[in-house]
Amino acid sequence: MYTKSSGSALLHHPALQAAGLGLALALAAVIAKLGLAAALTMAGLPVLALLGIQTFRDPKIALWSALVFSFVFSGLSLYVRAPWGLGLDALLVIGWLGMFFQLFRMGNWRPLRNDAMLLAAIWFGYILLQLANPEMRSLEAWFYAMRGVGFYQLLAFGLAFIYLRHPRHLDNFLTIAVGISILGALWGLRQRILGPNAAENYWHWVENHQDEHVLSGVLRVFSFYSDAGQFGSSQAMFSLVSAIAALAPMSWKRRSFLLLGAALTLIGFFISGTRGALAVPGAGILLYMVVSRNFKTLLAGIFLMGLSFYMLKYTYVLHGVEPVRRMRTALDFSDPSLNARLQNQIQFGNYLQNRPFGGGVGSAGFWGNRFSPGTFLGSTPTDSYYVKIWAETGVVGLCLHLFILGYFLGKGGAIIYQLKDQALRIKTIALYSGFGGVLLASYGNQVFSQMPTGMVMNLALPLIFMAPLFDKILERERAKTAKEQEPPLFKITNES
Repeated sequence: MYTKSSGSALLHHPALQAAGLGLALALAAVIAKLGLAAALTMAGLPVLALLGIQTFRDPKIALWSALVFSFVFSGLSLYVRAPWGLGLDALLVIGWLGMFFQLFRMGNWRPLRNDAMLLAAIWFGYILLQLANPEMRSLEAWFYAMRGVGFYQLLAFGLAFIYLRHPRHLDNFLTIAVGISILGALWGLRQRILGPNAAENYWHWVENHQDEHVLSGVLRVFSFYSDAGQFGSSQAMFSLVSAIAALAPMSWKRRSFLLLGAALTLIGFFISGTRGALAVPGAGILLYMVVSRNFKTLLAGIFLMGLSFYMLKYTYVLHGVEPVRRMRTALDFSDPSLNARLQNQIQFGNYLQNRPFGGGVGSAGFWGNRFSPGTFLGSTPTDSYYVKIWAETGVVGLCLHLFILGYFLGKGGAIIYQLKDQALRIKTIALYSGFGGVLLASYGNQVFSQMPTGMVMNLALPLIFMAPLFDKILERERAKTAKEQEPPLFKITNES
């Protein structure tokens, strides 16, 4: 009755079998010639194509994918050598292309007309003008360096202001970021308890990263992040964010999830051995106490912070605990590492004295050492994010950047004071406190521009700026629910 082949029966067709055999032989040849990485790339092309199509249709996918990818691409590079960082560029650019085609004719571009977007555009415009800087040594270095400094921010801001315009998007952001941070803490505990695996040991000892991550025979855990400094700062930030967000009215399941995240990421922070990350909870807790407008809590918090500072600075309490001993050195002003950083800053000051626009984006730090080896900026460690901005964009760029960051901080605080919904207010305070903590921690390390913290901030800031919109949406939803629950004025029955 049925003569046409369908389903698995099609696999018995000689043409399809020949095609499958040819594909297998081609894949085997690629593996033999180019290695496993190239084969995995070919095998993943259909998945990447499907992801690109879906992202083009719904650019919001680009934001969530970029957030997840910013956490894991450094870890992926340990196992498969590929330019994984460019994946962030691809996701955000595809998201913008999808947004452009969606809004080209009848779209509403008005959400992009705001002060945060304007400042991000001004900052990136200054970075573009750095192409004319006569001190710039490498166009390729500029391309790689400008992405984390301003390009990602501009693209992520634009997509967020268009597509993350409901309070549920704030909850989604917290769920994704805290969830991946929990995985990062668990992966870090695996490193600490069982030791690094083969790929991590290769990165340590063959690629010469042992000086940064093995101190006095003790491993500074880095999980699947780029380094221990970024891991510790990110974990400290999410421990703070999760703990504050858990104070908001919510279901017990969600509160348990956030409290678990706060506890595990706190452990991740400790085992990273990152001293500079102490600034994240320090500044973040202080900001929380200020914007929460609870002056009794503020005074108690200041007392506890002062007590903690005294304990670390002037006593040897818990000195036998290695993470505490490591953090105690952050408050030792005679520490050789601190003095070396201060000496480098003096040298930068002398070099930049007659260079108000700096040495060009990409001339200092990692990219400077890679593309301009032997130069002063390329060979002198910048350490601090702000010193890097100063070295590359000069005192003019540093002042502009600090003004923009200061505006974000001030405007965020003003927004929080106006919010009415209690749960929204506490969640916004959590993001705001994390942002303030990252700003202070960036003085000691290049936290703000590195992934995943950079992408987290690029989404957290628009969510803070859109909090008044979320407040109005929640107020309308409450009013609608209350109206639906009101009893009718006249009750009509069928009783005779």
